[in-house]
Amino acid sequence: MNIFDKLEQDISNQIQSLQAKQQELIEKKKYLATTKEKIQNFLTSAQEIQQIVGGEPELLKSIQKELGKIFSSHNNPQPKLPIKKENSTTPNLESPPENKPVDSAPKSADNSDDTEEGEAIKIFNFVDAQGKNTSF
Repeated sequence: MNIFDKLEQDISNQIQSLQAKQQELIEKKKYLATTKEKIQNFLTSAQEIQQIVGGEPELLKSIQKELGKIFSSHNNPQPKLPIKKENSTTPNLESPPENKPVDSAPKSADNSDDTEEGEAIKIFNFVDAQGKNTSF
């Protein structure tokens, strides 16, 4: 096997690995999109309920207590996405460039407008397959 065949095989393996990672990221993005939609629907429903029972403090306390039970960490562990182990297939090629950390928290100049709803919804930043930053 000559060196060009070896390089072609290594590049082919890298392409397959990157395609698998891309597919995994696409699935994760779909999962996050559906989760975001469900959360937004839940928050909309919660606002409607708040308007309906706004004059009844006992009902509000009861609802808050039930929501506390639902969202307590020991009763409802977060679902975990499957984690794939990656195998390095580039023993003779240069090491890939190091990934720089991406700041996923949006920067706000004015923190005085923070509300419970604003804190509940987060914006996720992603880097797409072309290396462009996208917000989700």
